Amino acid sequence: MTRRTLALGTAGVGVFLLLGVAVVRLVGSARPPEAQPAAAVSQPAAGNATAGERGAVETTDPVEPVEDVEHPPAPPPRPAIPPELAGLFDESTDTISRMKTVDALGRSLSPEALSALRWLLRKPDEDEALRNNVANRLRECGEEHLVGDLTGMAWDERETPKWRNYCVQHLYTCYEEGGKASILDTLFRSADPAETNEKLVRICAVWSLTRAATPRDESKALDEATLGRIRSVALDALREKDAHFLITTAGVQSCAHLGLKESLPDIRELAADDATKPVHLRVVSVAALGDLGDDSDLPLLECLASTASGQLQSAAALAHSKLAARAGGAP
Repeated sequence: MTRRTLALGTAGVGVFLLLGVAVVRLVGSARPPEAQPAAAVSQPAAGNATAGERGAVETTDPVEPVEDVEHPPAPPPRPAIPPELAGLFDESTDTISRMKTVDALGRSLSPEALSALRWLLRKPDEDEALRNNVANRLRECGEEHLVGDLTGMAWDERETPKWRNYCVQHLYTCYEEGGKASILDTLFRSADPAETNEKLVRICAVWSLTRAATPRDESKALDEATLGRIRSVALDALREKDAHFLITTAGVQSCAHLGLKESLPDIRELAADDATKPVHLRVVSVAALGDLGDDSDLPLLECLASTASGQLQSAAALAHSKLAARAGGAP
């Protein structure tokens, strides 16, 4: 199976997030679907705010754009289009057909074809699903300028928040596949509220750093200083005051994934019975207790498992089972 990055839109960001918000997924390329609520309760969440938000992500001192923010960035000069890509650049062709054209391209493309695809990638008024497919193809071809292109677009505030989020997703995939370590610097910057107030970008960056800290390949293990920075990012997201509740959710799940016991007081408070909290934030907090908690959390989990409903009840029952098993009791 070909490794692809499926970037999802503002309806929700991917498979690692409870609400179906995207980070990186092993899938074939396709137009980003509308996110659907996930059944699992142990995956991180992101997306647009709806009812029950914990607080809007607003800053009084936003990062200034390089140019007029009211106008999208102009694309670079259009290069010569190789004959084999003529259909791709025919804008009268429907987007799905153009995406299929990208999928059908091989991995050994001419310099002219690569240049044309880079132009399309950086075309700000192009369909973002098509740009996503182009990014996948350029990465699979080992295009040497891709990381620079993605980094530039991720920090161009004239790009849409959704596309900037896509770029962060692709940057993590480039890193995971052996890309430059400097990509981590971009991820750290993207997770920093002092650098960006775009919640989709920040959520994706927080979880991408968490994944980088827990690689499947031991040869990609990070040094202790970098791991310490990532732990701080997760804790900061969890404890950030007046944050959008989905940023807090990403912090909860990252802390649980990293095994940060020092986050337990904050997570217990979020999991406690409180109708003012968004239910999805409580669900992931309860699930995190199953990974980080101890015997003292069993009464709350038992109560929720018998009195709550829906995902909250399921999360509590599963977390209680985990803790009881660790304690040697009956699940």
